[in-house]
Amino acid sequence: GGPDFRIIIDPNQRYYRPAEALRLARDLERFPQIVALEDPVPVWNLDWYRLLRQKTTIPLALHLSTPQQVINAIKAEACDYLNLGGGMVNFVKCAAIAEAAGILVWHGSGVDLGILEASYVHAAAVARTCVLPSDIFGRLIREHDLLAEPLRIENGQVVVPQRPGLGVDLDLDAVERYRVRE
Repeated sequence: GGPDFRIIIDPNQRYYRPAEALRLARDLERFPQIVALEDPVPVWNLDWYRLLRQKTTIPLALHLSTPQQVINAIKAEACDYLNLGGGMVNFVKCAAIAEAAGILVWHGSGVDLGILEASYVHAAAVARTCVLPSDIFGRLIREHDLLAEPLRIENGQVVVPQRPGLGVDLDLDAVERYRVRE
C-alpha cells in the first residue's frame, strides 16, 4: 500500500438503483487513492452512469468489450475511463474509438493463464491510451501460469515480450502436469 497506492473500486454492477451507487460514490470522494468506480450499476443503463457522473467527483469506468458498446457509452457521456476486453481485435478497435474521444483505458483481465495474459500485453502495447494500471497478474496468484518463463515485470510494468508470436513459450511439462484427465 502506502500513500501512493491507487485503486479502482469495482462493485460489478451490484447496485440496482442509482441512489445506492451515488451514496457509495460520495462516501469514496474523500479518498484520493481512488482512481475510479467501475461498473457500480448495470452497464446497459447508460443514463444512470451519466446521472452519477453529474452528481459525484469520483471518475466512473465501464467494463466493455465491443466497439458498439464503446460508441454508445461515449455518446451517452457515461464514463471517464474504460476497462476493455473482448479479445485482441475488439480491444484494439475499442481502444482506438476511446482514443478518438480522449478517454483513457486499461485492459481487463479474468486473472488468466500466461498465454492469454501475453496476448493482453501485446494488445495493450499498441493502444496509445492504454495507460491505466491493469490487473494482468495471474502468475502472482496461481501455482503455475503454464509459461516456460513468466512475463517479466519491471518497475511495476509488464515488459512486452519481443520474440516472435506472443513472445512466450508454454511449459509443456506443466501443461501435462495440470491437464485434467477424464
